[in-house]
Amino acid sequence: MRLTEKQIIKELFNSKERYKPLILKDLYQDPLILNTDTRADAVAKICIENGPCLETVLEIVPVATPNNILNKSKLMKSLLNNSEQLLLIVAPYISGKAAKILENEGISWIDLCGNMRVSVPGKIYIEKSGNKNKFPDTSPIKKIFEGTSSLVSRALLLKPEGFKSQYELADFINSLNANITKGTVSRILKSLEDDILIRKDKSLIQVIDSEKLLDRLLEGYIKSSERKMRKIYKYTCENPQKTFRDFFQYNIEYLACGFYAAKIKGLAFTDEISIFVKTIDDIRNALRRNWIDIEPNSEFGNLTIIETQESGVWFNTIIKLENPIVDDIELYLEMMNDIPRGPKVADKLRELILKYG
Repeated sequence: MRLTEKQIIKELFNSKERYKPLILKDLYQDPLILNTDTRADAVAKICIENGPCLETVLEIVPVATPNNILNKSKLMKSLLNNSEQLLLIVAPYISGKAAKILENEGISWIDLCGNMRVSVPGKIYIEKSGNKNKFPDTSPIKKIFEGTSSLVSRALLLKPEGFKSQYELADFINSLNANITKGTVSRILKSLEDDILIRKDKSLIQVIDSEKLLDRLLEGYIKSSERKMRKIYKYTCENPQKTFRDFFQYNIEYLACGFYAAKIKGLAFTDEISIFVKTIDDIRNALRRNWIDIEPNSEFGNLTIIETQESGVWFNTIIKLENPIVDDIELYLEMMNDIPRGPKVADKLRELILKYG
């Protein structure tokens, strides 16, 4: 359950021991008028043991997303520009990215987990970090870089010039062999905006930091439970092109992936063949009817078949040399996880992805 401003202040002053050598005292919750439209949430004194005390304006941020923190810090700085009072942002938890924003803005902060950075030149400097988030409900939406949710970020990377609306973005995703609702797109965009990865206004939705967005997709790919649940089967295949023609003839959906896809794209060499299929049952049925010429071989098979219906795998399928293959973003994620050879291929793909558009 998300904490209210009053609950945050109460928790802060009930847990003073965790902030030593910083001492919090003399809390005033009667709001301080900063201008005709804005009031501070509370005023208190903060002191250093056997040191100076400063009157401090407390600004409470119940949901400390980077975007909220950035907007709040800029507003409060403008209001307290000529004041001798210290501004202290207080939140249930301040992430590393939010902390960096506050440091760049020159604003002190403290969270309910015991982390803080309080800096007053010539008077106070205290920094504590590393305490984990005890209030996960205040974090951005989880798993936006996994499964169907990841398609929003992938689409934004594919079209860095941006989209005019979330409806256009949803239609673009669904035109590339995917299925996502406009409501899901809206929720994901809100979280990406909160994390300052995109900018969104009435006429344009656009990536701000493509490299960071790609890195977050990689983090989601590593954690993905869908990826970890993939089932893998091995076969011997003497004539891949004939086999794949048979696949098409009998409506078996497949995509080249892994180093085999990298080979088709001219980025690597391999004797192994790796493909995704949506269901292994189609392969088994074709084998029973002698429709395709491959044989199960769990030990020495050169054809690896991976069963998955993951939306990211089938999104933005590319046809090259008559073969359907995964797109550059999916292959990049695969190669980054194929140690030790894969990251060298991934470096080339990363350059291509960040040059889209």
